Amino acid sequence: MRLLDSTLREGVQRFGVYLKPEVKLRLAFLLYDIGIEEIEFGIVRRDKDLEHIWQSIRRKKIEDRFSFWCRLNEKDLELAYNLFPGLKRINLSAPASRLHLKYKLKITSEELLKRIKKLVKEASQYFSYVSLGLEDASRTSPNLLFQIAEEALSAGVKRLRLSDTLSFWQPLKVIKLVEEFKKRFPDLELSFHFHNDLGLATGNAITALETGADWVDVSLLGLGERAGITPLEEVLVYLCFRRGKKNYRLELLPLAAHFLSWHAGETIPPFKPVLGRYLFTCETGLHVDGLYKNKKLYEPFPPEVLGLSHKLVLGEKSGLGALRGKLQELDLTIPEEYLPILLNKIRQLAQEYGRPLNDEEIKKIYEQFIMKNKSEETNKINFSTKLTNA
Repeated sequence: MRLLDSTLREGVQRFGVYLKPEVKLRLAFLLYDIGIEEIEFGIVRRDKDLEHIWQSIRRKKIEDRFSFWCRLNEKDLELAYNLFPGLKRINLSAPASRLHLKYKLKITSEELLKRIKKLVKEASQYFSYVSLGLEDASRTSPNLLFQIAEEALSAGVKRLRLSDTLSFWQPLKVIKLVEEFKKRFPDLELSFHFHNDLGLATGNAITALETGADWVDVSLLGLGERAGITPLEEVLVYLCFRRGKKNYRLELLPLAAHFLSWHAGETIPPFKPVLGRYLFTCETGLHVDGLYKNKKLYEPFPPEVLGLSHKLVLGEKSGLGALRGKLQELDLTIPEEYLPILLNKIRQLAQEYGRPLNDEEIKKIYEQFIMKNKSEETNKINFSTKLTNA
């Protein structure tokens, strides 16, 4: 179960995302420090900034975990070898579906097979780890995928990377495909690149890993073309808290995510899985009451690991148990018989404001409520005294 992060290749293809060279380098170092097994740094092309960044990576002697995406042609292969000395991992890529072969490459599947065999063999002379990615694999016939795998493996490929370019795969189909590939090609590393157009990317990625796939592609915040690809943060937290993986530094994940968010102009939604700032904020009565009793009742993972924390708020959905807990949290006391009256006031105001109340507002309502009741008690005493004197 290994992760290939493609934030710096697939991620920057997102409409409107532009990252400066120094930002890319900083992000690369953060991903490396988190423990990502492979970081796809970009596309092979003549680019002085990219060459300088590669030199910085080499100076740190961490190039073994970096790779480049490369079109399946001789010119780009030679370019990769000449521009990026010391590069060990290359990710070749070619379309595979009949639509792409007909309209994009204008070749037949037989010609594709010949090209793959020739160029994988050539790439193996330049690089110690050759991966072959197949664009639009989910609209490619399984038989052609198996033929490609056979030809590529015989030519020296180490990994086959199948791309669900338009979100055609779903978990049941992924299970069947992984099982068939592993049965036919046990020595071939299998990887998947899931797009998220239908919201299936994380589910498909985890299904692939659990079924026996060796790798899945991810990107920080799920950045990528259109709806993006599998979010790194979601799979990372799954591996750490559901599978017990210890080789990742989760404490660096928020830093990397917010760094990318700022420089890419991509706001992190407040309820985004794993990273949203309101992920552990709760208003519903039963849940808040349960959280006051034991936080593990409604805690998918320890929030403090990612710099988050539980925040329990009162509003229209709150109950008496939640109110008791909040008053105790704020070190406020009130007779039990007054709790329903105070809760009703809080609910009314929350409905009026169209949101839960913050702690300062709760304190203010409490103080007003106490003052009002003290005044009423004083009036009762004064009235009683007058009657006695009369």
